[in-house]
Amino acid sequence: MADTGGKDWKRVLLLGFAGVLTVVLVTTTVAFWDQFTCGGPGSGVREVGGECVGVTDGSFPFGPEFEDIQQRIKAENDRVADLADEENPVVRVAFLGILTFGEVSPMDPERMLRSLEGAYTAVRRANDTQNFGDQSPQIQLVLANVGSRQEQWEPVVEQLVAMSDDRDRPLVAVTGMGVSVTSTRDIAERLNEESIPMISSAVTADGLAHGPGGINDGGDEENPALPGVIRVVPSNNEYVRALGDYLDAEPDPVRALIVYDNDTDERDLFVDTLREAYEEHLSAYLDADDYEQPFEGTTLGDTPSKAKFNIIARNVCNTGVNTVLYAGRAPDLDVFLDSLDSIPCRLDEPLRVLFVATGLSAANNEKTMGIAEANDINLVYASGFDTRWETAPPGSEAVPEGYEKFRNAYLHYLPDAEVEGLVNGYALANHDAVAVAASAVRMTNDEEGVEGPLTPRAVRSMLMLLNSEYPVEAGGGTLSYRSTGSSGEAIGRYVPIVELPLGDSREPLPDPYVIGAS
Repeated sequence: MADTGGKDWKRVLLLGFAGVLTVVLVTTTVAFWDQFTCGGPGSGVREVGGECVGVTDGSFPFGPEFEDIQQRIKAENDRVADLADEENPVVRVAFLGILTFGEVSPMDPERMLRSLEGAYTAVRRANDTQNFGDQSPQIQLVLANVGSRQEQWEPVVEQLVAMSDDRDRPLVAVTGMGVSVTSTRDIAERLNEESIPMISSAVTADGLAHGPGGINDGGDEENPALPGVIRVVPSNNEYVRALGDYLDAEPDPVRALIVYDNDTDERDLFVDTLREAYEEHLSAYLDADDYEQPFEGTTLGDTPSKAKFNIIARNVCNTGVNTVLYAGRAPDLDVFLDSLDSIPCRLDEPLRVLFVATGLSAANNEKTMGIAEANDINLVYASGFDTRWETAPPGSEAVPEGYEKFRNAYLHYLPDAEVEGLVNGYALANHDAVAVAASAVRMTNDEEGVEGPLTPRAVRSMLMLLNSEYPVEAGGGTLSYRSTGSSGEAIGRYVPIVELPLGDSREPLPDPYVIGAS
């Protein structure tokens, strides 16, 4: 009789082993599935909340619109890596922003494309020339995507924190951070805990930058300034001061009211601090009886209410004002202007609408410009960019000294690019942010007796020394920073005031408003 007991025992053992192996494989697959869906392990990107977020050297494509610029970033990163050795150190600088988009997002692909192009241009200038100091250490640019609404920021920021401890290629600064919402403040607070310096490209909300009294500097939540953050674009306060100079020069009386996003969820620091800046600096122009027209805005991309704006438009038309101080997002402004166009609004004089924006995208919007011209509306922008810089005569004091070098570098390093790509202002802003970071990195070479790999703390210590002998010749001005009284502002930053529709390009540009010049 055959002995089947041993076979049965082996069969049970094999089945048990197969079951355990299946459980292990399933568990492992579940645990790492988020990585396989977004480039695979080692890509630096994983799925969180249905989006591919994380940090990449450019190799993971976030979208077809970014394919070319990411390939260029990856190629430069590879070139720098091939040269790296003990005598040729390498550091990394991060671009942190929104690189995937849903139906609801405070950012769009066009502005982010230009942002990447600007950051890449600055890295190439830093690595190829001495525009921002010595060419060592060489700099790699990594891309940190925090998701369409920045809700997935925490694991991404922890990746950056871990990269700051890398002795071979330490992450020494973070740039980008271009949306003035509460999650940006949360990101800044976490990076500040690790002494990682941040150079914001387009965050204009007051309180989101270096300054005394912040919550990490003995202050409280009412004044959330962060000592580790500086900016390259003006704050809302500086934008509004520039608008104040413009209104002061008007020959006729100014009668103004505020149309503002009431931001009931308190998510949008941009609209909140812009309204406060209007009330602080332009109160002399506000109608004493009825100067506020609130609306529920599109802070994170919700659909604007045309019905609500129709009511506001009628109120504006019946107040007798000639100036609207607008504190909201650009999509809402488009709907507001459309409402002014659709109702009978007969004013005794042209209506001017004042606004704050990083660039001049509206200048290329045929519908917006058509409404403005048909209704005798002047759009007055305090901006971070002026298209008239292109046509100004050489040596004009109304144009930043470093603008031409930035423009030429942009067209050189991006052969398919056109000047029109600069209009929304994001290429210049992000170029300047990386230029400031590179300048702070290269300043550490002047410190004597310092050994070992460069650290974020060492770079951060240089931010408030970027002045006097060490300003940064950026595209938007010759920038410098000081530790007291500046709130992280870029001293020397131009703040052009642009009236749309544009007038005769042959007319001389007005004297510029320059931060810290007076």
